Amino acid sequence: MRITRVLAATALAVLGMAVIATAQTTTYDVGGTVSVHGGSKKKPKPGGLTFSFTVSDPSGNQTPPVQTYSIMYEGGRLNTDLIPGCSAAKINALATPDTDVCPAGSKIGSGSLTALIGSAGQPVSTASSCKGSLALFNGGKGHATLFVSSELATCPVALRQAIDMKYVTKGDFAGLEFTVPEMLRHQVMLDITVTHADARLSTIVKKNKKGEKVGYIESTGCKDANRDMTVTFTDEQGASFPATKTLGKC
Repeated sequence: MRITRVLAATALAVLGMAVIATAQTTTYDVGGTVSVHGGSKKKPKPGGLTFSFTVSDPSGNQTPPVQTYSIMYEGGRLNTDLIPGCSAAKINALATPDTDVCPAGSKIGSGSLTALIGSAGQPVSTASSCKGSLALFNGGKGHATLFVSSELATCPVALRQAIDMKYVTKGDFAGLEFTVPEMLRHQVMLDITVTHADARLSTIVKKNKKGEKVGYIESTGCKDANRDMTVTFTDEQGASFPATKTLGKC
């Protein structure tokens, strides 16, 4: 992440506060859709998906940053060797990280986020709002890449950072797990808390080496009639908070 400006007034205000530790209850709401139904492991169906979450504290305080996310969908899989890859390391190696280095055909989706920059546990009214953009790329075998960016017109800081996402499977669930870098969670003694994010992964169909049509995202069916999604939010102390949502017919 490259930071060009931070609101000095916000930093000074936070530094001048007597921070009191208070009990905090965080609410995690998740949602999503899958554009295709049915399919099996032998005859999968290609499709796309959406994902969203909202994190809040009913008492009106800023919540602590989330360190690790695990986003898992039932009855699906990713074929990460189907299209060109663009690793997070390749993007971040530039003096100013930019997805222009990614090969054609490697982008898989896009989205947006809203964050607070302030002090966790303090009233939301004392924090600054930040709006940013998300771009997702295939990261190569077993990986995807999340690129986070923001502009000074809509955020106190200018962000440009790629995050490596690992493709994982757990029983009937498959999805992506990633850890947010320290520099995207804290700056100049301020906390960066993502309060809402949404993303859409496109339907991508290509021919494999055998000439068969294969989807980057595929539905392989579910044991029951419904498809579930589980998102696990893990904080900086290692405490995990799973949130489950039934997305409807599988």
